[in-house]
Amino acid sequence: MQLSYQKAKSDLLEAQLGTRVLAFCLDSLFLISIIGLIEYFTFSSNEEALLFKSERLLHILLGWLYFAGAESAAWQGSIGKHLLGLRVVGHSGDRISFRRASLRYLLKPVSIFVLLLQALTGTSVTSYSRLFHDRICKTRVLS
Repeated sequence: MQLSYQKAKSDLLEAQLGTRVLAFCLDSLFLISIIGLIEYFTFSSNEEALLFKSERLLHILLGWLYFAGAESAAWQGSIGKHLLGLRVVGHSGDRISFRRASLRYLLKPVSIFVLLLQALTGTSVTSYSRLFHDRICKTRVLS
Protein backbone atom coordinates (compact mmCIF):
# COMPACT_ATOMS: atom_id res chain seq x y z
CA MET A 1 0.00 0.00 0.00
CA GLN A 2 1.35 3.38 -1.03
CA LEU A 3 0.69 6.50 1.00
CA SER A 4 1.06 9.96 -0.36
CA TYR A 5 1.23 13.18 1.55
CA GLN A 6 0.02 16.49 0.20
CA LYS A 7 0.41 19.74 2.02
CA ALA A 8 -2.97 21.39 2.33
CA LYS A 9 -3.21 24.82 0.77
CA SER A 10 -4.32 27.43 3.22
CA ASP A 11 -6.77 30.06 2.11
CA LEU A 12 -4.60 33.07 1.47
CA LEU A 13 -6.45 36.33 1.08
CA GLU A 14 -5.28 39.34 -0.88
CA ALA A 15 -4.56 42.24 1.44
CA GLN A 16 -6.96 45.17 1.37
CA LEU A 17 -5.78 48.52 0.06
CA GLY A 18 -6.30 50.28 3.40
CA THR A 19 -4.13 47.75 5.22
CA ARG A 20 -1.41 48.13 2.62
CA VAL A 21 -1.50 51.93 2.88
CA LEU A 22 -1.26 51.69 6.68
CA ALA A 23 1.75 49.36 6.38
CA PHE A 24 3.39 51.79 3.95
CA CYS A 25 2.77 54.66 6.38
CA LEU A 26 4.37 52.68 9.22
CA ASP A 27 7.39 51.89 7.03
CA SER A 28 7.66 55.52 5.94
CA LEU A 29 7.55 56.66 9.58
CA PHE A 30 10.29 54.17 10.42
CA LEU A 31 12.50 55.30 7.52
CA ILE A 32 11.92 59.00 8.22
CA SER A 33 12.92 58.41 11.85
CA ILE A 34 16.15 56.72 10.82
CA ILE A 35 16.92 59.40 8.25
CA GLY A 36 16.18 62.08 10.85
CA LEU A 37 18.61 60.50 13.28
CA ILE A 38 21.25 60.28 10.57
CA GLU A 39 20.66 63.94 9.64
CA TYR A 40 20.87 65.00 13.28
CA PHE A 41 24.20 63.32 13.98
CA THR A 42 25.95 64.16 10.70
CA PHE A 43 26.99 67.32 8.92
CA SER A 44 25.11 68.30 5.80
CA SER A 45 26.81 69.36 2.60
CA ASN A 46 24.50 72.34 2.11
CA GLU A 47 22.37 73.59 5.00
CA GLU A 48 20.36 76.05 2.88
CA ALA A 49 19.14 73.49 0.37
CA LEU A 50 16.22 71.49 1.74
CA LEU A 51 15.32 69.29 -1.21
CA PHE A 52 18.40 69.09 -3.38
CA LYS A 53 21.05 67.94 -0.96
CA SER A 54 23.58 65.40 -2.11
CA GLU A 55 22.52 63.17 0.80
CA ARG A 56 19.07 62.62 -0.78
CA LEU A 57 20.61 60.01 -3.06
CA LEU A 58 21.72 58.10 0.03
CA HIS A 59 18.20 58.35 1.46
CA ILE A 60 16.74 56.87 -1.74
CA LEU A 61 19.36 54.12 -1.60
CA LEU A 62 18.44 53.41 2.04
CA GLY A 63 14.74 53.17 1.12
CA TRP A 64 15.50 50.82 -1.77
CA LEU A 65 17.66 48.55 0.36
CA TYR A 66 15.07 48.54 3.14
CA PHE A 67 12.04 47.69 1.03
CA ALA A 68 13.72 45.37 -1.50
CA GLY A 69 15.79 43.63 1.15
CA ALA A 70 12.91 43.10 3.54
CA GLU A 71 10.45 41.90 0.87
CA SER A 72 12.93 39.39 -0.53
CA ALA A 73 14.03 38.14 2.91
CA ALA A 74 12.50 35.29 4.91
CA TRP A 75 9.95 37.69 6.48
CA GLN A 76 8.59 38.42 2.99
CA GLY A 77 7.74 41.96 3.95
CA SER A 78 8.91 45.12 5.63
CA ILE A 79 8.42 45.92 9.30
CA GLY A 80 5.08 47.62 8.65
CA LYS A 81 3.82 44.66 6.63
CA HIS A 82 5.04 42.24 9.28
CA LEU A 83 3.28 44.15 12.06
CA LEU A 84 0.01 44.01 10.12
CA GLY A 85 0.39 40.35 9.14
CA LEU A 86 1.08 40.94 5.44
CA ARG A 87 3.63 39.28 3.21
CA VAL A 88 4.76 39.67 -0.39
CA VAL A 89 4.78 36.51 -2.49
CA GLY A 90 5.14 35.51 -6.11
CA HIS A 91 2.30 33.96 -8.13
CA SER A 92 2.97 30.50 -6.73
CA GLY A 93 3.15 31.75 -3.14
CA ASP A 94 6.92 31.54 -2.82
CA ARG A 95 9.40 34.19 -1.75
CA ILE A 96 10.32 36.80 -4.36
CA SER A 97 13.83 37.56 -5.51
CA PHE A 98 15.78 40.73 -4.72
CA ARG A 99 15.55 41.73 -8.38
CA ARG A 100 11.76 41.48 -8.37
CA ALA A 101 11.55 43.32 -5.04
CA SER A 102 13.76 46.08 -6.48
CA LEU A 103 11.48 46.41 -9.49
CA ARG A 104 8.48 46.63 -7.12
CA TYR A 105 10.22 49.45 -5.26
CA LEU A 106 10.98 51.37 -8.45
CA LEU A 107 7.38 51.05 -9.69
CA LYS A 108 5.68 52.08 -6.43
CA PRO A 109 5.62 55.81 -7.33
CA VAL A 110 3.79 54.91 -10.56
CA SER A 111 1.20 52.99 -8.53
CA ILE A 112 0.76 55.93 -6.17
CA PHE A 113 0.29 58.26 -9.16
CA VAL A 114 -2.31 55.91 -10.69
CA LEU A 115 -4.17 55.69 -7.35
CA LEU A 116 -4.20 59.48 -7.03
CA LEU A 117 -5.53 59.85 -10.58
CA GLN A 118 -8.26 57.32 -9.86
CA ALA A 119 -9.20 59.13 -6.67
CA LEU A 120 -9.34 62.49 -8.46
CA THR A 121 -11.49 61.16 -11.29
CA GLY A 122 -13.86 59.41 -8.92
CA THR A 123 -12.99 55.87 -9.98
CA SER A 124 -13.35 53.29 -7.23
CA VAL A 125 -9.89 52.65 -5.82
CA THR A 126 -10.94 50.37 -2.96
CA SER A 127 -11.81 47.50 -5.28
CA TYR A 128 -8.18 46.97 -6.28
CA SER A 129 -6.13 44.60 -4.20
CA ARG A 130 -3.35 44.21 -6.77
CA LEU A 131 -1.78 47.49 -7.70
CA PHE A 132 0.21 48.43 -10.81
CA HIS A 133 3.60 47.43 -9.40
CA ASP A 134 2.19 44.07 -8.29
CA ARG A 135 0.78 43.32 -11.72
CA ILE A 136 3.99 44.21 -13.54
CA CYS A 137 6.20 42.26 -11.10
CA LYS A 138 3.75 39.34 -10.86
CA THR A 139 3.55 39.54 -7.08
CA ARG A 140 0.76 39.50 -4.52
CA VAL A 141 0.45 40.90 -1.03
CA LEU A 142 -1.34 38.42 1.20
CA SER A 143 -2.80 38.76 4.66
